Amino acid sequence: MIKTYLFISLCSFILTSNAYGIDKRRQIDKLLKKFDSLVQGEFDNYNQVNFEENDFLAKDDKPQKKHARLYKRVVRINAPTLGEHVYYHQIHDAGKNQPAYRKSIEVLSVDDKKQMIIAENYRFKSPEDIKNLWESNKIIDIRYDDLRKVGEQCYTEYQLVGKSFVGSIDQNRCKVHSKKFGYINLRTQEVISESELWHLEEGFLPSGEMLFGREDDIPIKMRRAKNFTCWAALKTDKLKPNGEFYWDLFSNIVLHNQGDIMKISTTEKVPKHYFIRLKETIFPAGDRPDVFEMFIHDKNDSDTKALAYTWTNTEATHLGINLRWMQSACSLIKKAN
Repeated sequence: MIKTYLFISLCSFILTSNAYGIDKRRQIDKLLKKFDSLVQGEFDNYNQVNFEENDFLAKDDKPQKKHARLYKRVVRINAPTLGEHVYYHQIHDAGKNQPAYRKSIEVLSVDDKKQMIIAENYRFKSPEDIKNLWESNKIIDIRYDDLRKVGEQCYTEYQLVGKSFVGSIDQNRCKVHSKKFGYINLRTQEVISESELWHLEEGFLPSGEMLFGREDDIPIKMRRAKNFTCWAALKTDKLKPNGEFYWDLFSNIVLHNQGDIMKISTTEKVPKHYFIRLKETIFPAGDRPDVFEMFIHDKNDSDTKALAYTWTNTEATHLGINLRWMQSACSLIKKAN
């Protein structure tokens, strides 16, 4: 009887342990899948920068130090030499059409006990050789020899809080080599949600004095971008044989809704130059409804002066304008299931 009881108890323990292990793996898979769905995308803080520069907010509500405009794109890449969960980050200063100033790699693992995602951060040794990695669906041959780790113990810890991931690099452990200071301590804070990506990065001297960052601790607040395919037509001064005017047509232009622009010029002897901007305006104060807008600008004028604009609700999938001398329309690019 005793042997039978011990055998049954052992079997029960093994079955329970296996079930626990399977459940734990499912939790980890679910955590990684959720992170994957949120971290990938295009992000831009045009809305934040716009309200720091216009007259909508009261003077006391504007930060003394304005934020720079940033565009960021994050994609998961197939780089098996680095790991299974590898993400490529590319950041542009002043908008998508400007050169990228930072290219980096995150390699993920999971802390089982804390139920945290750990991201090791790397920079490319030769970033100028790296082009848009999202343009390739093939295996990408990136090796650790091509990368340099960002400092010592400078990994990011992500934890799921509600429906968002909150991440940080701890300045007490993260040391980045510095020729001038020996090393600096790096601290970051990040929130990734369904609609936004907030990021704050600060550096400190060994003495604890802030070297760079923001004293007000207001992060860069980037909104998740939606892509639209757009076309525009401009009336020219050239005549057809029947006496009608020729129109210049521009088609299949992809723009996102966070301040992205397309530049267009007529084919006349003296060309006219314009640009079209798509903008999702999310009001940071008051009860005005948020809107999705299209602006038409003379390229020779400042960005603050529009020749015309139109707007609709932020959930709209189409937006267009007809000014007689020009027409334009944009339609949401729907993601494949």
